[in-house]
Amino acid sequence: MSLGILALIIAVGAAGFLLLRVVRSEGSEGSTRNIATLKAIIWLALVAALFAIKLWPLAFMVLLAAGAVTAIETWRGDRVADAEANDAPARSAQHIMKFDEAAAVLGLGVDANAEEIRAAHRKLIAQIHPDKGGTDYLAAKINEARDLLLGRLGEP
Repeated sequence: MSLGILALIIAVGAAGFLLLRVVRSEGSEGSTRNIATLKAIIWLALVAALFAIKLWPLAFMVLLAAGAVTAIETWRGDRVADAEANDAPARSAQHIMKFDEAAAVLGLGVDANAEEIRAAHRKLIAQIHPDKGGTDYLAAKINEARDLLLGRLGEP
């Protein structure tokens, strides 16, 4: 039996095993794995076919390309996941809000009293709260502005 036929038999067996895993996997995490598994099946089938028709150099180049593409996609996926994990309020911690900026966020003057600050905060947070369709980032900025201005007045 030639090496190309043996490679084709191994590829068909591996493809069957991978397809069985695709059928059994569940959940949203499984769908990402399913795509990667289907890509692996396609690469294996291509390489096995190239081995079977005795195009060894091309088969090895396809194997190298498949490895490189997989590595790049994995790296990119990890980078995207890391970026999503770092939400906007965590990034805003690098920027320290000043009193005039806090007053502008709440639509007040820098000399506003505690009642005006609380009223402006209530009005804005009612409109921009995440439960009302706003974002966590905007709610955090509004809360930060309120806390900074009330802290300057010595209010809790």
